[in-house]
Amino acid sequence: MLRRLLAVVCAAVSLAACGDSDAAPTSSGVTLPAGKCAPTADNPTLGLAAINQKYRVVVWDQPGSVTARELEQIGDDPFADSYGGDLTVVESVAVSPATCDVFVGACCEPVSGITYFDREKDGEWEILTGHLPAISPDGELLSLVSYEQLVVSSVADPEKAIVTFDLPKADVATMYRSRWINGDEIAVSGFTKDGAYVWVARMSEGTVREALRITPDVTWTSDNLWRVGLIGVDESDNIVTGNVSATGTNIVEHRYPDSFEVHKSDDAPEGMMTYVINGARSAMVSKNGTLTVWFGNGDPVTFDGAYAWAG
Repeated sequence: MLRRLLAVVCAAVSLAACGDSDAAPTSSGVTLPAGKCAPTADNPTLGLAAINQKYRVVVWDQPGSVTARELEQIGDDPFADSYGGDLTVVESVAVSPATCDVFVGACCEPVSGITYFDREKDGEWEILTGHLPAISPDGELLSLVSYEQLVVSSVADPEKAIVTFDLPKADVATMYRSRWINGDEIAVSGFTKDGAYVWVARMSEGTVREALRITPDVTWTSDNLWRVGLIGVDESDNIVTGNVSATGTNIVEHRYPDSFEVHKSDDAPEGMMTYVINGARSAMVSKNGTLTVWFGNGDPVTFDGAYAWAG
């Protein structure tokens, strides 16, 4: 993993020809769920979403194609002369690997956040309460962080909650990232006055696990909060977190899902801004705006440009 992560920093590889969109085994033997937007070694960008530095959403959601779509402005344009009130700006995007449905999370007005979705696929966006959308590995379930709750619904009927979990009160913790660990568990990371934490909700039990601390050294009053929090889940189902070392450098930690114990820690590449792991597919955005994507141990695909986030 370290060798692959370091290699992408300076790599510049042309996008490979589009392959079959069916699921394919990874180098470790893990098979991703089959689906119209499930990535493969031949088409690692399928199902990927990104936000560029103009706060426009870019998605690779066309099976059989390696071409991305830039969507019309969603939420407010922070560069507009007048945006008509408090800002609601896109912050993350989730694409269902099964159906290619796109959910765009925006923050921060209202305080609960907003998630946009296009039910009829006609370019008319509908709104859900909550942000930080995340999709289950099979592509069938959607989770949203809605103020002090985590709400799970089906991708097919996102307005009807299946289960709701209580998260810490807003004056105790602020949530910044969310990822499904597996088909049963959803992780949410955020900050309190005592450090950076991960909360894990379990569908089968309807419970939230006791908070797991990433570090006590970065709190909600710290600078550069983007350095610490969930990165995703690797090919071996380990939880991956970003953290800051004792010397102040950025590191990437692989943690056992049950104990949350770090069993491997690597230095993060110089210049890394955002990094998301989704099983076999990884996406990294550098501080200069370059987007790099790779699948398993495959060659990285690099997009020059001005990106702010991808996952």
